[in-house]
Amino acid sequence: MNKLLITIPCYNEELILKKNLEVLLDYAEKNLSDYEYDFLIIDNASDDNTHKIAGQLVATHSNFLVDQCLEKGRGAALKASWLKHQGYDIYTYMYIDLATELNQFKDLISKIESGNHIAIGSRYVSGANIKRSPRREFLSRIYNLLLKIFFNVKFKDAQCGFKAFRGEMLQSILPKTKDAGWFWDTEILILAERAGHKIYELPVSWLEVRDEIRKSKVSPFVEVIRQLKNIVQLRKRL
Repeated sequence: MNKLLITIPCYNEELILKKNLEVLLDYAEKNLSDYEYDFLIIDNASDDNTHKIAGQLVATHSNFLVDQCLEKGRGAALKASWLKHQGYDIYTYMYIDLATELNQFKDLISKIESGNHIAIGSRYVSGANIKRSPRREFLSRIYNLLLKIFFNVKFKDAQCGFKAFRGEMLQSILPKTKDAGWFWDTEILILAERAGHKIYELPVSWLEVRDEIRKSKVSPFVEVIRQLKNIVQLRKRL
């Protein structure tokens, strides 16, 4: 029986954390009986009640874990927690907004069991179904085009928050990652691909579900400029 870690990085998610974790737990109880699984909630420098709510859930569920990363950024949170929680056969993460269709999660982890080192949800391969604002769609496609130009990557969607990693491969490559923020996904995929690891892209159904209260305050255009700088820096490094 494979040991599975289901990771949920959170920043200021008090509005939906408890409700959606109950959805995740119900899904796992019905679909993941073949696995020994734990949920890991990472409070990524939240300044609301996210950490308190996570702690309450951990107190009532034996397979819930909680970490707190005071350095903001998905990369910092995932890297620190995954280096801390070793020994799992498969590591996964998704966002608590459940933007990706949850019923596709078992398909995702099955791709690791069938021999791939990384399996990623992809919004840009045949069979995917996405609903998002035209502006974000355009910027995302430009970003992935830049990755193709700078690194000749084979994968088409670096940033979808729905990924699975084979444990041994992940623990060997995590120390090599340096980015603390959103670019971390791109960095680890490029490092893995260049090391010869197999990456599988699973077409997913994805719905942009950010409401007015929870939506990011960061301009997508500012974020693209920031990521372009990261791309150039990684190109020089490699």
